[in-house]
Amino acid sequence: MKSISKPLTDVTRGRIVTAWANALGVPPDDIRQDEWVFVERADLTAVVVVRVDGVGLVAAPAKILDQLRDVSREVLLDADALASMLPDADPIGSADLLFAERSPRSSPSSVIAARPLDLATMRAGASAAEWDESGIEETERQWVALDPAGDPAAVAGFSRWRSELAQMGVLAAPQYRGAGLGYAAAAAATDAALGAGLIAQWRSRQGNQASRGLAQRLGYTQLGVQAAVALNG
Repeated sequence: MKSISKPLTDVTRGRIVTAWANALGVPPDDIRQDEWVFVERADLTAVVVVRVDGVGLVAAPAKILDQLRDVSREVLLDADALASMLPDADPIGSADLLFAERSPRSSPSSVIAARPLDLATMRAGASAAEWDESGIEETERQWVALDPAGDPAAVAGFSRWRSELAQMGVLAAPQYRGAGLGYAAAAAATDAALGAGLIAQWRSRQGNQASRGLAQRLGYTQLGVQAAVALNG
């Protein structure tokens, strides 16, 4: 299935920028298109960098913030490069941020609301790294796509994030990847998130082409990049 990503409306893009600014503690009046805002966050034990719809946001403790103002924007958005220049820092990762405001095309696969046993089955069939990256553990509502025998083959869900956005998570069983069942579960979750008045947000770790490709087939459009670095000192 080819990408069906579509441009996001100005209203939706504005809601996304506002949500991320609120998350990082950036006053709305400080937001400027094609500019970067550096905000001191004494409560953080990490550096969080986001560039979304042309707006750059950097949040970090004061002792780190001054070191970042003259760093190239490319390095700021590369968690590995950023961590290498900071003392006692470890990369959390860089991710593409994709968003959807329209429901995906429906799938003929059978999809139902996830039951506790379905989630347990999906978790048991995935590695710890796959389960963590999927984000399913943090989702509040989930749906599963069933295989021909009626067993869970893929799960997807979302959680409300910053009142405007729905953070998505998805995982397909290894033997069913590429079979369209991950699409079916994610389409149901996306449709439910949009039905709740939210904008669906998909974080795809940079380099995870399977995740990014699935998002694009569902109609998600990239609008930003996020990088995060843990500060251990």
